[in-house]
Amino acid sequence: MIFKELINSVNYDDVWQVLDKEYEHEDGAYEAYKNVLEELKILEPEPCEPPITLVVARIEECLKAGEFIFTVFGMIKDDENHYALEMTSWNEWLNFNVLDKSVEVYGAADVVAHALYEMTFFGYCSKVVSKRVEEEKHILDERYDEIQSGTAQLIPFEEVMAETNYVDKRTPEEKEKEYRECERINAKNEKIYKMLLGR
Repeated sequence: MIFKELINSVNYDDVWQVLDKEYEHEDGAYEAYKNVLEELKILEPEPCEPPITLVVARIEECLKAGEFIFTVFGMIKDDENHYALEMTSWNEWLNFNVLDKSVEVYGAADVVAHALYEMTFFGYCSKVVSKRVEEEKHILDERYDEIQSGTAQLIPFEEVMAETNYVDKRTPEEKEKEYRECERINAKNEKIYKMLLGR
């Protein structure tokens, strides 16, 4: 099933319940997301090359043990990388294949809710988002060109830390413990990905 079909199968109030439970919002969010869903129902899906499968997964937050988040990413056939999607046009989102297992495990309203949250990273209107994405891509291209040409002004990590007055007061033992905990969480999350993706 493509994302457009999934959107057409859900009730907005069910989607809003998930959004309201999982994320913090400013006033007016209920109407903003409702308008997004209505706009998506009108927009036409456009092909995405290569084709993308939309995945939603509930994983443990590596930096906050015991806290769970939903992650939204794209997968390409025969490629195990997870791809960020927030800089993809809404028309292309609509044509994403939705991972059946995500819908089976979390439910249609949950998958739509978490995808809506991700796709509105730059705004609540497809034209606004497209314009902002183009601006961001232009900035990235400029920075890439500066790095390639050797004209980029790079700032050492230590200098940034000094300017922000950040001091890491963790002991080596605390750092090692946090590292081991992060490794444990990553291994646990990998099992979730394997279960969803059938690897």
